[in-house]
Amino acid sequence: MKKSICNFIVILFGLFLFSFALNVFLAPHKIVPGGVSGLAIVLESVTHIKKSIIMGIFNIPIFILGLLTLGKKFVLNTVLGAFLVPIFVELTSNIAPFTEDILLSSLLGGVLTGIAVGMLLSRQSSVGGTDTIAKIISKYTHGPVGKIMMGLDLSIVMLTCFVFGIEKALYGVVTVYLIGKVVDIYIRGFTDSKSVFIISDKIEEINDLILTRLHGKTTKIEARGGYTDDKRHILMCLVANTELIKLKKIVREVDINALVLIQNSYEVYGKGFGAT
Repeated sequence: MKKSICNFIVILFGLFLFSFALNVFLAPHKIVPGGVSGLAIVLESVTHIKKSIIMGIFNIPIFILGLLTLGKKFVLNTVLGAFLVPIFVELTSNIAPFTEDILLSSLLGGVLTGIAVGMLLSRQSSVGGTDTIAKIISKYTHGPVGKIMMGLDLSIVMLTCFVFGIEKALYGVVTVYLIGKVVDIYIRGFTDSKSVFIISDKIEEINDLILTRLHGKTTKIEARGGYTDDKRHILMCLVANTELIKLKKIVREVDINALVLIQNSYEVYGKGFGAT
């Protein structure tokens, strides 16, 4: 029960932050962030109908279509966003713009919107709109939801060229990109680490140097060669990005022919690893 209340509060704050960013940073400068909210900015300028009303008009049929095609689970995840976002947009519509600088507004609007969307996605919620349409299209075309959403959002941003001019459209592209990057960081975490896998005939020497010079933590994984079927060990270690150059130097120093695989580690937790 306590967790449900906490999730509800986070969702409400995420919806408010989304609406706040839209009205304080993006809409005053005609910066279109994609989605139904971006379409509402364009149509408000053309029809002089409030954004909140336009968003409500679009969200209702999209919600019904989602219910019919995506099922009841979809309802639970999007009902708050679909119906409360227009209300929050209306409630924050009279807040004065934070700055007259369009670039600063684009950057701050993108960051705050990304945080808001990340908060909602982390609680299996959303603001409805193009993400719902993307899920419906994906269901029947089997295309990736993320790419479909990006295509829909960029199509809406491109409308800005015909209404507000190409310069505003470019600011919109910057904002959409920022939103995506911030959402990724929010969902995946802020950990700045690399997972490194090393295959070498001199694993023991490399392991000893990593432990003594970098004071890192390593794990030996038993493996077999795919062609020779020989037994060997793969050395796995987790290092901060700042230590990566030192690690490469150690490997080259011991075995110039070692195979090294480096991957981003977006989220690292557990005893002894949280501070990496």
